[in-house]
Amino acid sequence: MVRCVFIAKDGTKIIIRELVKTDAALLVRFINAIIDEPMSGLMINKKLDLKYERKWLKHRLEETGGKSAVSLVLETDGRIVGSCSVDRRRYKETHRAVLGIALSKDVRGKGAGEALIRRTIQLAKKRMKGLEQIDLQTFSYNKRALNLYKKVGFVKTGFVPRAVKEGNEYYGEHVMVLYL
Repeated sequence: MVRCVFIAKDGTKIIIRELVKTDAALLVRFINAIIDEPMSGLMINKKLDLKYERKWLKHRLEETGGKSAVSLVLETDGRIVGSCSVDRRRYKETHRAVLGIALSKDVRGKGAGEALIRRTIQLAKKRMKGLEQIDLQTFSYNKRALNLYKKVGFVKTGFVPRAVKEGNEYYGEHVMVLYL
């Protein structure tokens, strides 16, 4: 079970740990707060409820118990403030996985996202034998995320114009890959 401490740039003590079965309510509060943000960077655009999250968490813990996924969260003061996962693709794409990350406003720009991504990738490489590359997609307006992904070694491999619609505006989506 992964559990380590990260000290943010502002001195905040943050725990990086794996999900546990009692995390559902913390995850709902975390995700719903981000969903409320304009241009959140998340694909989800509707608030989650506890029933849905409990079901999702049960399934996620089953996946992370095998070799198809890893998930880590950031926790501080009893709150989840970040989440990162790597999910192995299937069939002829099992040498690939997809990374997803979300961070609360209060930890952005403090080094926590970089620490979380690096630790999640390290865990994926350890647990997911045969993994050769990790892909991700990020919206064109999310410059901070784009810079973070480049910093940890992802490179742009494509761009999808008008990939997402927020309100009445369309935004492109960058496709990036990290070769392991």
